Amino acid sequence: MSRRKTAPEAPARRDLILAEAASLFARKGVAATTVREIADAVDIQAGSLYHWFESKEEMVDELLTGAMDDLATRYQEAVEEHTEPLPRLRALVHAAFQVIAAHPDACTVYLRDYTYLTTLPRFAHLDESSLRVRALWIDTLEAGIAAGEVRADLAPDLVYRYLTYPLWLSVGWHRTSGHSLEELEEQFLRLVLDGVNGADSDLGMNSG
Repeated sequence: MSRRKTAPEAPARRDLILAEAASLFARKGVAATTVREIADAVDIQAGSLYHWFESKEEMVDELLTGAMDDLATRYQEAVEEHTEPLPRLRALVHAAFQVIAAHPDACTVYLRDYTYLTTLPRFAHLDESSLRVRALWIDTLEAGIAAGEVRADLAPDLVYRYLTYPLWLSVGWHRTSGHSLEELEEQFLRLVLDGVNGADSDLGMNSG
């Protein structure tokens, strides 16, 4: 009997391979994961993997592009739905946590391997995507400063880094924290909105 995959089975097998590869990339890192390990995870010969993907890099690219496209879509919806800076900031944070929930392995790979991947020509688009995402946050923070809703003594580019880096790091530890992503999002928003709002506060730095 022929073992040739039927059309409905082919996408499912490809998705399974990508999911197993994503799990390995997230645990071991892209460079340390071999094609043989990916093939073993889905019980096929290493050479057969090239029937589905031309290279390990294609798997990584598809994994990250899917997550980045989802993030860009959610961010754009947040910007279009909220004209006021603070509600928009809240929506950007919510969108990021949604992407963490939907693409945990891709987020882990992005954090861990970004520097390595951007040395490869195939992944030049990651820098472009990162700059577009950064612009949405910076524009929101600058609008908040102009409206008096975000503290004017804060530099938007630094605030962007201080906010987003720990936000994305939560993908690595939320499962062992005892808190759901929804709880982490709520706590994060409280910290963010109390920390950057334009209310008169010196955070105790001038107290004796």
